Amino acid sequence: MPDVRAQLLNVIDEECLSVGSDFLLSTGIGSNFYFDCKKVTLNGRWLSLVVDLIIDEIRKLPQKPDAIGGLTIGADPIISGVILKDPSIRGSIVRKDRKEHGTKNKIENQLAPGTKVVVVDDVITSGSSTKTACLELQESGYEIVGIIALIDREAGGIDNLSKEFGHAVALFKKSEFPKLQAPSLSANSTTQRAAAY
Repeated sequence: MPDVRAQLLNVIDEECLSVGSDFLLSTGIGSNFYFDCKKVTLNGRWLSLVVDLIIDEIRKLPQKPDAIGGLTIGADPIISGVILKDPSIRGSIVRKDRKEHGTKNKIENQLAPGTKVVVVDDVITSGSSTKTACLELQESGYEIVGIIALIDREAGGIDNLSKEFGHAVALFKKSEFPKLQAPSLSANSTTQRAAAY
């Protein structure tokens, strides 16, 4: 899907990528660029393209997943889009904290032990948030068959996740985005402020 991929890359570059400011990421890492992927995953037109590419990657996995899951909130729109387009795949969402009322679930729509799941996220830096989702799903009996992210910030996260959980890929890498091609942005683009992963 080269045309879809090129179109989505341009949209993310124009709409989601901010550069030149000092951003603090959830991992404690400081960066001079930031991807706000909700601007595409919460837009029906662009989410449809994201989902088409995610489903294409799912078809390449060594094992077909029964389900798709991930940590709220980055994974939520992607999960919803995939299960809408492919009803053979069910969805599970990992909460950051156990629900205090009702079922008190940590995983919404928890499926049977042995369920094969592909884990998704919007942006991977160190991989710590995605790892949290994977560990929660494994603890509940799921089998991780792959990890797919929308964007890899190329900070070691994909490698970390691949070593621990197997197949991990991203649709786009930081180095592909035109806004990040300037030497001042591509070099020394992150500063470690806290240990992550």
